Amino acid sequence: MKIVNGISNYEVNETNFEALRLALNSMGETFSAGYFHGIAGSAFRIGGICPCAPTCSLAMSPQQLITLLGYDYIEFPYDDANKEGALEKAIDAIRVSIDNGVPVLVWDAFTMCEWDIVTGYDDNEKVFHGRGAYITHAEYQKKPWNNTLNTMASHGVMAIVIAKGSGTLDKRAAEIAAIKEAIRHANDAENTDKLGSGAWVILQGKAAYQRWADDFAKSDYKRSHGDMYCIGVYSGAHAQAGPFLRDIAPNYPDASELLIQAAEHFEKEAELLKQLVPLIGWGTRELDPLRNEQATVLLREAAACYGSAMDILAAAVDKM
Repeated sequence: MKIVNGISNYEVNETNFEALRLALNSMGETFSAGYFHGIAGSAFRIGGICPCAPTCSLAMSPQQLITLLGYDYIEFPYDDANKEGALEKAIDAIRVSIDNGVPVLVWDAFTMCEWDIVTGYDDNEKVFHGRGAYITHAEYQKKPWNNTLNTMASHGVMAIVIAKGSGTLDKRAAEIAAIKEAIRHANDAENTDKLGSGAWVILQGKAAYQRWADDFAKSDYKRSHGDMYCIGVYSGAHAQAGPFLRDIAPNYPDASELLIQAAEHFEKEAELLKQLVPLIGWGTRELDPLRNEQATVLLREAAACYGSAMDILAAAVDKM
């Protein structure tokens, strides 16, 4: 049995990058939640609205972010032809990493359809210890280490083992790139030409926000799993946009005032999303016309704040 102690709880209920932030900080980094999710792009994303959007609508993959930050990694994939053999290879690598004091990212170790951080293992019990996005217990979670095989998304990469690399983070380039991608994403017109066709399509950025509000504007709209999951993730992730912009603003004197203005709009958006959690989050009524009316007002205001912030960023980025 081996446990890496001292890994904090998630500060952000987020599906892809918060586990990585905790892992890297345990290796000696000091990334704040705001800065990390700003660089990763998760502070600015909104897609769907559907249950898969927070996991699939990304500015970059965790692997790409690992490389950007100057680290190396090894992937351990699922293998439909030999699931147990693939799991055994991953477990061996995870145990070695934990023995060396480095947590590992494992898909669906404790939650569902998310990257979790594995901080320990027990050979006798055949379990992993660690943390997941929406699990807030002070103690580490514990689940069988084959839990990763027992979900509907056991495909692709099972585990990511992180290692020290020879690269370094170019902070200025990464910050500017993150803002440029946030602006591009916010104005992404993907599938907007298909609206009105009768078929549901995934939308991005401002378009996703607008349809989200339009959905709740219907008194007979039933709150879905996508609504519940997305508000849980986006209310936390988008709250990192303001801190990120305030953090970097002093480094860009010509754009500083605009970056602070954008931060103020993002902070207002985050407040509105937080108010939406008890209305459309987990445990809420599926059908509630009065709730829908209240949610519509808040979503329209949040969308307006998001849109204004992105428009300001579009002006700021040319001065950075």
